This record gives sequence, structure tokens and C-alpha cells, in this order.
Amino acid sequence: MRFVVETNLASSPAWWLVDDDDHILAWAGRTFGSLAYADQAAHDFRVNTEDPDYRVRASAGGDWQWAAWRPGGVRVAVSGDWFPSEEAASDAARRVRQQACTAIGP
Repeated sequence: MRFVVETNLASSPAWWLVDDDDHILAWAGRTFGSLAYADQAAHDFRVNTEDPDYRVRASAGGDWQWAAWRPGGVRVAVSGDWFPSEEAASDAARRVRQQACTAIGP
């Protein structure tokens, strides 16, 4: 598992948490003003991965996604996928919460 900090297709910096099989597990949920800010946000998420409140929500189509929120309503990460059930989304959030702190990267 590793953090990747780079620009997206629109040339906007962000971070992604990528599994060993290159599957995106999470991303910042937003873009940043510079690669340095994206790098700092990835680092902050990695070293404080237990702090956010992980919440799952359903889309109108019935798929599920998790997001990590800091106090004050600041979203710091979003799941890389949508999931077929609330349980699957919760399991994915739990995995990120437990393992992102050991990921390679910022």
C-alpha cells in the first residue's frame, strides 16, 4: 500500500492511496493548490488515520461509499470505489483506518 501524490487529468494536485495491485483504495476527495499541499494532506492523513470519523452513505442508485471527516466538517478522504452494500463500504473504511498508517509515502 502506498500514497501517490500527483496531478489528475485536469492538472490539479491530489493524493491517492493505492493497494499493491494498483487498486485505488482512497483519495483526498478534493484537489489542492499545489503538489506540496497535496503531499502534506496525504502525510497528515497517514499519521492521523485513526482520528477521522469514517461514515458510509448510499447513492441514489443504491451503491455505498465511505468518507473520513475531521471535526468541524472537514472531509479528508473518500473511498476509491463505490460498494454494493453498507457492510462492504464499512469493511473498506475499516481496512484503510487500520492499514493506511503503514503505507509508503508522505
